[in-house]
Amino acid sequence: MIPRSYGWIYAGVLILAALCCSDGFAAESCYIPHLQTVPNGFRYGFSPQTKKKGLIFMRKRIPIGRRDVGGRILKELNYLLMDRRSLVLLWLSRSDEYRGVILPILRKYKLPPEFLYLAAIESSYDPRSLSSAGAYGYWQFIRPTAKQGPHNCPQYDWKMKISGWNDERGDLVKSTHSAARYLAWMNRVMKVKLNGAEREGLHNWLLATASYNAGPNRVLTRLNLYDASSYWDVPLPIETERYVPRLIAVALISRDRAFYGVDVPKRKHRSFDTVRGIRLNKNLQLADIAKLVGTTPRAVWELNGQIPHEKAVFPAKTGRHRHIHTINVPEGTRQKFLTKLKAHGYVGK
Repeated sequence: MIPRSYGWIYAGVLILAALCCSDGFAAESCYIPHLQTVPNGFRYGFSPQTKKKGLIFMRKRIPIGRRDVGGRILKELNYLLMDRRSLVLLWLSRSDEYRGVILPILRKYKLPPEFLYLAAIESSYDPRSLSSAGAYGYWQFIRPTAKQGPHNCPQYDWKMKISGWNDERGDLVKSTHSAARYLAWMNRVMKVKLNGAEREGLHNWLLATASYNAGPNRVLTRLNLYDASSYWDVPLPIETERYVPRLIAVALISRDRAFYGVDVPKRKHRSFDTVRGIRLNKNLQLADIAKLVGTTPRAVWELNGQIPHEKAVFPAKTGRHRHIHTINVPEGTRQKFLTKLKAHGYVGK
């Protein structure tokens, strides 16, 4: 309830809003382009391009003419643009920053490029994002999934190293390779029994996406229970019901930024040099790397998110076991880094 003492202010706001859209003011000052074309009371709808050509997502035509399908996507699109707009701006800004690293890896495994945005809705591209279920890193792997890998399928082995000083779920490159392998394995190799028939792979990227969220067994159980083969035709856990439509919505907003009025702050593309096969003579602190290459410790950690931030060190060895490290440094500093490592006794000359 509005306090009586503020009632005159509220009334004034209502009157001013009414006058703003009257003939006495310029029409463009209160023009909302989406309201003329949006069905079902949503403020934001599909762009004219999408309406004309249809929606192709992950190499599959999405039946947005079906009210239940189109409505679910529009619901997520409006939720993101109206309730989570600042988060969407962050997602798109970071997707622009990371696309140069992520997209080539997706292409390597022949995954659709729209999976770029999966890391947005999973972690906001935050290497130390931790869910209540224990999922961690850019692609939100839980520990058991990250450590198990597939059986007899080395080309799709997504297994990652997790130890007291190293968690590859926070490594952008390694975790993206693992996520791509896991998705490709589910779509092409995983043993599937669906509607009485057995085969290898889901052969449907939408189902693979849903399985990434809910687990393949749960998705297959629902499909078989309802004798269906489409993501859109079965009731799934509520989070998974929203998961694929939300991913589609983010991709649509990114593609049609001008139409949706999304002005994304520009970021420099993420790029760095990778130095592999480093055997250290002594522990190498992230702060020491920063001094060697002339940057900040945080910048070094952001390039090496596999190192827990509370540890902040590449150890030379654990017990008698000497580690072999892969270290990322700012672009253009690789040779400088190697030279100074030798000069300061971190590696043999």
